[in-house]
Amino acid sequence: MRRMMLAPMVLLLGSTAAPEPYSAAAPAGTWCGSGDLEDPPARTVLLEGYGPGGFTITTKSAEAQAFFTNGVQLAQAFAHKAAIKAFQEARRLDPECAMCAWGEAWSTGPTINYGIKPDEAKKLAAMTEEAEKLALAGNVTVRERNLIGALKLRYVGKTGNRDFADAMDKITAMVPGDDAITTITADAHMIAAGEWNAESMKRPVELLEIVLARNPDYAPAIHFYIHATEGAGYPARAEKFADRLGIVAPAASHLVHMPSHTYYWIGRYADAATSNARAVEIDLANAARLKLEGADPAWKLAYHAHNVHFGLGGALMAGDGEIALKLARPMIAMAGRTPKLEAFVQIVLGEAYLAVAKYGAADEMLKVADPGAANPFAQALWHYARGEAYARAGNLAGIRAEARKMPKRVKDDKWAVSEPIHAVARNVLEGRAAMLEKKPTRAAALFAAAAAIEEAKPLSTFMDPPLWWYRHAAMRRRRCWQVAMPRGRWRPPTLRSNAVRTIRWRSRYADRRKLGWAPKQRARATWPMPERAGVAGRCQTVLDRGGAIPF
Repeated sequence: MRRMMLAPMVLLLGSTAAPEPYSAAAPAGTWCGSGDLEDPPARTVLLEGYGPGGFTITTKSAEAQAFFTNGVQLAQAFAHKAAIKAFQEARRLDPECAMCAWGEAWSTGPTINYGIKPDEAKKLAAMTEEAEKLALAGNVTVRERNLIGALKLRYVGKTGNRDFADAMDKITAMVPGDDAITTITADAHMIAAGEWNAESMKRPVELLEIVLARNPDYAPAIHFYIHATEGAGYPARAEKFADRLGIVAPAASHLVHMPSHTYYWIGRYADAATSNARAVEIDLANAARLKLEGADPAWKLAYHAHNVHFGLGGALMAGDGEIALKLARPMIAMAGRTPKLEAFVQIVLGEAYLAVAKYGAADEMLKVADPGAANPFAQALWHYARGEAYARAGNLAGIRAEARKMPKRVKDDKWAVSEPIHAVARNVLEGRAAMLEKKPTRAAALFAAAAAIEEAKPLSTFMDPPLWWYRHAAMRRRRCWQVAMPRGRWRPPTLRSNAVRTIRWRSRYADRRKLGWAPKQRARATWPMPERAGVAGRCQTVLDRGGAIPF
């Protein structure tokens, strides 16, 4: 997961504006959980399989060195709590170790996903000062003194994150061949950045490419490179490294998941689904290892919901019913045992409902219990999924009934996303109904209206993965033009070229040429096909008018 670029959701993962260095970007109890792994068992142990990382420090204890190294690995794999525990164990083993104190202060600080509160910043500033005192009392290296001095800047003043990144740049210049330092510097720049784009990610990408050129299996660099290239708008550059990450860090749930941030945006949806299914399996194993209690212990892990969300998004796009159901059914069961869900979890639950409607038994979705008025986002999408189930059964009355039951918006929608999501859903259901009524002109216009809504804000605002399972409007446009292109007849060049253009359509963040359906649909678009009066014009009119159906 990375900082969302969806402004209304700043309380979940972070703001798109230049962040206040000590603002709470993700309060406890958000859909991501409360940190990452719940507190490990009382006895802290070294955790293997999190990839390379770390560096040699000044310590009299080989065990302290081992736990410091492991702490760096865990921190850069976003196993936050486990990383902090590792550094605390290193400090216990060598109370005079300055860098062990530095490690705890560094790993407890902000990340690209989580900020810190002012009172936390004060505590970390004090911890860094303690590291500085230990450094002055001991025989530490110049690099260690510089790292401690740089970290002091992070927790002082309103520009702390930027000051830390700039200081790390200077340290990197002193040790240009140090992969660990260079990667920490890149991460610091990403945290200090405001909105992620090609310009703000230029320096992190440059630094990470230096590391990967000499060490292509360096997991921390791959992790941040995937994020940086995704944020910069050229995710394909990370593809060859993404293919390696799960191999070099097989026990790190978040790193096993991370390649999907690349795969999704280049059209490798099946791989995005598979990587997240593997991450979910690791989550379940971690929950068992940590002896977490309750019927749904994995949901106490910070990134589990994100793994399920991304896995469902990939599976739905890939048409992988097996993985979709494997992820959806446990989530629906969890929701049934939880009276009140976080708003974002409710939206993800909507994808789980849809997966069951598409790939479960014919009446399975119709048997799923209403999530209730306490979960208004989920309830609306429950109606949508039921409508899809009725469409699958050819039940016109059922489709229309569920579409009518969807409210225009959720009452307390502080993100202002429910209205466009519900509008897309209603248009899709009405489009399905129109197809059953053999009204392709109306169906095409309804699908085009849904596409236009997806291309407008807020749904067009980047987040990973998208709120709606059809990636923005690409596939909705495809549906519009499929309706307009019945097989086996002649089609005028204008509509044919529009269809080809649509199928080749590329969003800001993705290369659609790798879509599994693209070659087949492109071929269909070039077959001789007839004109069905008005369909092409109405599709384009709706798209041009921003989704308003002209009839």
